[in-house]
Amino acid sequence: MSYSRCTKEMQSVLFSSLWNWYRMEGVDDKDHFRDLELIRERFTMNRNRGKNGNSGDGDGAMKPSPVCTIKDHTNDVTSVDFAGRSLLATGSSDKSVRVYKWQVGDAFIEVSYSPLLGHTYGINCVCFSPFGTKLASASTDGSTILWDVKTGDQLCSLHPASDAAVRVCAFSPNSALLATGGDDDMAGIWDVSTLSLLRRMCGDESTVTSVSFTPDSCYLATGSSGGEVRVWDARYGHSVPLAMKAEAHDLGVSSLHFSPAVGKEEGSGIGKQYLLASGGQDTELHLWVVEIGSQILGGDNSPTISLHHSLHGHSAPIMCVKFSSNGLILASASGDKTVRLWDPLKLTALGVLEGHKRYVTSCAFSDDGALVAAGSGDRVVHLWRVDGATSSVNPLPGNTSSTRKLLVKFPSQRFRENIKLIEWSCEDVCGWLVEQGLAEYSHNFRSHAIDGRELLTVTDEILEQKLGVDALGHRNKVLRLIRNSTQDSQAKKTAPDAPPTEYLCPITQELINDPVLCADGFTYERVAMEAWLASGKRTSPMDQ
Repeated sequence: MSYSRCTKEMQSVLFSSLWNWYRMEGVDDKDHFRDLELIRERFTMNRNRGKNGNSGDGDGAMKPSPVCTIKDHTNDVTSVDFAGRSLLATGSSDKSVRVYKWQVGDAFIEVSYSPLLGHTYGINCVCFSPFGTKLASASTDGSTILWDVKTGDQLCSLHPASDAAVRVCAFSPNSALLATGGDDDMAGIWDVSTLSLLRRMCGDESTVTSVSFTPDSCYLATGSSGGEVRVWDARYGHSVPLAMKAEAHDLGVSSLHFSPAVGKEEGSGIGKQYLLASGGQDTELHLWVVEIGSQILGGDNSPTISLHHSLHGHSAPIMCVKFSSNGLILASASGDKTVRLWDPLKLTALGVLEGHKRYVTSCAFSDDGALVAAGSGDRVVHLWRVDGATSSVNPLPGNTSSTRKLLVKFPSQRFRENIKLIEWSCEDVCGWLVEQGLAEYSHNFRSHAIDGRELLTVTDEILEQKLGVDALGHRNKVLRLIRNSTQDSQAKKTAPDAPPTEYLCPITQELINDPVLCADGFTYERVAMEAWLASGKRTSPMDQ
């Protein structure tokens, strides 16, 4: 019996069982038809994910095969990155960094100075500078080494104040800054030209697992093992984040990456929006809108991080997310041994890349968007052609003028993630339940007319006794949604007319009019700092 025929028969049996269950419960036909359609949609998506991500019939679709496979590492491949299309760097737990040069026919040949050996423990991250002249490698040995891409020489080794493992590193798009983060619960920003540490930023007691600069190099996003996403000003020495999203991922943030498409400017011409992708240990792939509003005082202009949409498909933790250089494709690598390609504008799946035998730790696009590489715990690096990995039903996004216009304006579809929980309809609530694998409760929620406003009043006791949610884990999912919504609402109500704390002088706690950046990495009011020094003090005010 063929796979497709077997799957269809299993679906038929499942739908028949669900139908009988609903009839025994005495549900109105229209209601359970709605739920079955939602379940059918989810089932169809799951069935098609085994066929290169096609959303159509495509029973005979061929799965894309790697055009090149690299097997030089002797331990897990933890990171991959491209410089243009000509160079590929790979980092591994075997303590080595390897560099390969592209050859005609999509072959990659190791360059003469590879491997690069300088770390005493495994490599956690590798990244090329935007111009491809430098290569950074972050290691568990607590160092970040900069290498000369042309010669393979070690330019320097950057060490933060602690000896804790460095988990991630990333260059700013203008190549002026390098961000690092690791087990010391801190993120650091380094000046690439002077190799000096400009500032360190502390969130909470959790490892910094990911860093990413906005396309204009003005801001830095950090993700942590505690599940938070924070956005910092990369240009000035602020000690607090501009914005934070608590519990962005339940079990920790694994990876962050800003789309190269900056987003739209507000009507005033001052505010900006950025599109940020995040992957987590909870198997979720989220797209966030990071909005940096006007700095004009008066009104709610504080930077915000709001959920734009969630993409579902992976069945294991997402370990890496990367946009293509034009922002038209998003790749996600996962512990389910696959790399998935998405259209971040239409919010649809484009294809599934298979071939790895263990968890996929990293992925990266060549600058021309033609190739995607992935490293895995199977010690192998696979490379695929992007045009061969996308389905005929969901073709590769073209770089047309209409597509380019979309890059500066986010879609305006009415997704649940784009509206407040209090404004959800009953159908929005039931749809969310189905997506979370809680479809069996949708009938009870609908029969009790639980919309967003009513959901906010639901307690653990009501869930168990009135709505029939017996499993503790299922009740926690619903309560977590309510808690997150309540926290977001309270945060927006807090001092809307007050200036953000990063605009206040740490000495006077008043709005900075004449800023001066000092050696400790913080910005002060010039007069206040001059008075501080004139009083004979020679230590940073932040140390007091």
